[in-house]
Amino acid sequence: MPGKRARRHFSQLSEFERLLIIGMKTAGSSTAGQVDRSECAVRDCWKQWTREDTHARKIGSGVTRKTTRREYRRIVRQALVDPTGTRSAIRVDVGVAIFPQTISRHLAEANLKSKCPFRVLPLTSELRQLRLQWCQARSMWKVTDWQKVVFSDESRFVLGTENNRTGVEAPW
Repeated sequence: MPGKRARRHFSQLSEFERLLIIGMKTAGSSTAGQVDRSECAVRDCWKQWTREDTHARKIGSGVTRKTTRREYRRIVRQALVDPTGTRSAIRVDVGVAIFPQTISRHLAEANLKSKCPFRVLPLTSELRQLRLQWCQARSMWKVTDWQKVVFSDESRFVLGTENNRTGVEAPW
């Protein structure tokens, strides 16, 4: 992968890599090429070791949250109350000035997926062709012919509970 090396420089240094950098720097050898990390990452690790005498990653480092736990719960609750609501509507209802991506991230953390109902059944070109042929073959039928046809809503009926669906008991 051509971009793998460049992306790897942005990830966190593991504890093993930090100890390897400290050991190599203490021995006096150059480390960035051997550890496959940027000079900046190696330099920052060494500075932390010389300044604080520790190699551990600082607790709490990273981006601070823009929402409180209470606002987070309100966002999730609003999404549960109105599952078809948009991110903008949730932001207005909750009254928090945050980006829609933040709302999406909060909902993903709560294992809530977006629900967009189908307007029509997605048909392949082959199924469309078969339906057209079926209709054309019956285009000249009379009312008495159509009264003999039983239509269904194409629902799926399962006698067990596989696929996370509720089973339907057969009357026979």
